[in-house]
Amino acid sequence: MAKNENSNFSYMTRCIDGTTYKVKVIFSDTEKEIMEDKVLRMIRNETVTTGGTCRIIDSPQMS
Repeated sequence: MAKNENSNFSYMTRCIDGTTYKVKVIFSDTEKEIMEDKVLRMIRNETVTTGGTCRIIDSPQMS
């Protein structure tokens, strides 16, 4: 991966089920794809690679 000296970036840290994830988010001034399109593409690709075996999350019960 080429190092880009002029990149705008930030870090996001999240703790999920006791595991801490640190993600570096890089913003490109030349990218044409918007974030929403990128996330939707990643979800579609994940569904294809898992063979569609993802299960549907039930909505929480409200009292």
